[in-house]
Formats: sequence, structure tokens, C-alpha cells
Amino acid sequence: MPHGLDDSEWSSLLRMIHHRQVIPVVGPSLVTVPSSNGGDPVPLHRALAPRLAEALGLPNSKRYEAWNDVARDHLLGGGDRQLVYESLREILDTLPADPPEALLSLAEISDFDLYISSTPDHLLVQALEQRRPGFRQEDGVLAFHPQGHSGRPEDLPHPLERQRGSDPDANPLAYYILGDLYTYPDFAVWEEDYMEFICGLLERSDTLENLFRVLKRRHLLFLGAPSQDWIVRFFLRVARGQRLSTRQERDYLADHHQDLGEAMVLFFDQAIRATRVIDGCPQDFVQELSRAWQERYRAPLSDEELLAQLPLTMPRDAVFLSYGRNDWSSALELARDLRAAGVPVWLDRQRLEGGENFSRSIEQAIKNDCSFFLSLISQDTESDPNRFVHQERKWAAGRHVDGFVFYLPLILDLPEGTDPKLEPEVFRKMHWRWWHERRDYVIRVRRLMDEYRQSGRPRG
Repeated sequence: MPHGLDDSEWSSLLRMIHHRQVIPVVGPSLVTVPSSNGGDPVPLHRALAPRLAEALGLPNSKRYEAWNDVARDHLLGGGDRQLVYESLREILDTLPADPPEALLSLAEISDFDLYISSTPDHLLVQALEQRRPGFRQEDGVLAFHPQGHSGRPEDLPHPLERQRGSDPDANPLAYYILGDLYTYPDFAVWEEDYMEFICGLLERSDTLENLFRVLKRRHLLFLGAPSQDWIVRFFLRVARGQRLSTRQERDYLADHHQDLGEAMVLFFDQAIRATRVIDGCPQDFVQELSRAWQERYRAPLSDEELLAQLPLTMPRDAVFLSYGRNDWSSALELARDLRAAGVPVWLDRQRLEGGENFSRSIEQAIKNDCSFFLSLISQDTESDPNRFVHQERKWAAGRHVDGFVFYLPLILDLPEGTDPKLEPEVFRKMHWRWWHERRDYVIRVRRLMDEYRQSGRPRG
């Protein structure tokens, strides 16, 4: 079994996640960026350490392997403390990296309604924006600061489920328990910061009633140790509000034994035993966890189940999916992906069921009711200019306005490099997406839909 968990332990963890009894705690080793030399991804706090050292004017900046060490040397040399946070904020603000696959996979587990981050970057937020429809940074991110200056609500809503609304796949929360790059005046970078934040949690427990209620009731899944040995132990003790040896519920810590250190492993595995140390790469563990959860709790809908959920008439502001009659199976697959991303989608079925009077309702849906027009372009649609699908696209062309996004083309099976010939002239110079890029296509449609709901038709 993966990472030393037996059948019973693995099944129990998956079941607890499904019942929303587990909170993932993202540690530094899970937040990675591509290596500069093309090797394995590197934890962010290591990759940015030389840049931070250079910004602070420390000599031989390439020798640093963690920003904790950079901050310590800077402060021991008499450097200004606030300059550490200002410099790291500037570096993080210009970080071009996309979220690592491990964070994207973690974000896809929709039974997690609360994520705790122990790092100040927003790669977790970006992952949630990409993989969890309905998540918005504006109302989905909370952060703690010992002095109460996070600039955002610090306690969780009560009950937590109210934040999620009626959609069980929407609206998770990301809680930055050691501050983030937007907290004022600082966030956790080195040992003293960690001590201040953890003591601050303890001192302000009465004003964080909902947070501590959730921390005590649920199991914690540490994905990479948040920091050094003593910090992990103190964090657990503060979160639990009791002796760790008296706790009955099990927590989990997934990381390499050699990175945790012998003392921590012995403490949890032998002395405490309420925290299960899972030896191995935390990125690999998350990938396996996501795969197993998807298989057990998120099996794809069959065509029959999907059709039963798709409305027969066009809901106002849904996206209209235009497809050729021989592309039905691909259209269903795209509709399934869009619905999984939280995008309301509609496709005409009357032509397949022998209906006769559908032309007027289709024209109404395209000209007045739909939010976006999705054109599935294929060898089938390109084979005959007289097919009804081209009438749909003419109606869409009549609604097109330069400078705004409405028509979203996706090429199914044309030979690579082939431009469609039968699409309306107004759309000929648009950027096409190809079928193998449909994950990015679906993400774009979902982002456009979010913008449409908030402020109307997006510009583009």
C-alpha cells in the first residue's frame, strides 16, 4: 500500500476526508517551483533563499538553502527586521510560477472545505482558483496575525458549512495560519516569527473560537512539516488544547523521515502515537491521495446520468455548446468537463430525438439567452456548409461585438495546422484551442463565467 499505510488505514483516511473530518495543512516542502537547472522541483523557501539574500545584501547569496537562514544571518548582522518582509513580499509578488501539480491535485479534492497554509505565498490560492469553481480570493482567504492586523477576518465562519453555500463543490476556505504576504506588518519567515505566531494563537484563542473548535474536532493532515521539530509539536499542542498523549483522534504527518529528524519521528511514532508519520515524498503522497479519492468518491457520470442532469430547455446565462451531429460523444465529454468545473452548459438534443420545431428556440437561446457560445469544430462540421450547426454559428456571429468575449472555439479533430474554413468570417482570426488543450479551455471558460457573473461580458 502507498507510503506504508495498510488497507484499513488508507480506507479510514479516505472515508474521514469524504465526511469532511480532515484538514490538510500545507507545509513548505509541498509548495515547489521548477528547478533552474531542469531537475526536480524545489521547495519555494529554498528556491528563493538566494534571491532574498541578494536583496538583503548578504555576501555569497547562493550558499543559502532556506529563507529562515537568510533572515537569521541578516538580523544577527544588525540588519533591519522589516526589510526581510518587504524584500520577500516583493519577490513573491513577482513570482511567475504556476501552482505545482501537488497543490492542484490537493485542490481537486472537493471534500476538503478548509485548507490551512503554513507558507506566506499564494500558490495554494492559485491552485484553488484553477480547480475549485466558485472559489474567489476576495472572500475565500483568511489570515491570522498575532497583533490582529491581517486586514481580513481572522476567525472562521460558524458553522463552517455556511460558507460553502448550497454547492458542496464550491467555496472552500484557505486559512494562512502563520500569515501571508498581505498580512501587516509581517508573516512567519524565521524562528522568532514562528514563536510569535504560535504564542499569538494561544493568547488569542478566545477571539478565534470557531477556528479552535474546528481544529479540535477534525483530524489534521500535515503535508510536509510546517517547520522545525519544536514548531510542529507546539502547533499541535496549541491546536488541540490538551496533552497530545491524551488525544484519541489520529493526525497525520506525511514527509520523509530524514527530513523530519529522528527525534520528531520517535516522539510521534513511539511516545505519542496519536500522530501517524507517513514516510515518503509528500508530493507523491498527495498525488496518490487524490487519485484514490477520485476513484472512490468522484467517479465520472455515465452518459445517461449526465443527460438526466442536463436541462431540456436552455437556462438563461448558461453557455451554449454547438456541435456537429456526428460529434455527439465528444460534445458530451466536453459538457461533462464543464459541469465538473461549475460551468452551466446546454446543448441541443431535439435534433437527436426527432423534434421538428426547435429552430426558433435555438435562435432565441443563441441571440438572447446564452452567456457564451462554444463552437466545437471538427471534420464533421467542416464537411458540409448546409448543416444546421452553421446556422447556429451565423446567429452567434450576429451577436458578436468587437472587444468583448462571446465566441469560444475548440477544434476537435482537424489535422494539426489546419484552419477552419466554414466558421463565420468574423471569427476567422480568433485564437483556436485544440481538443488536447481542453483542460485549459475549460479553465478559461470557467474564469470567463466568473467574470460574467460579477461584472457582465468580459473584454478580450
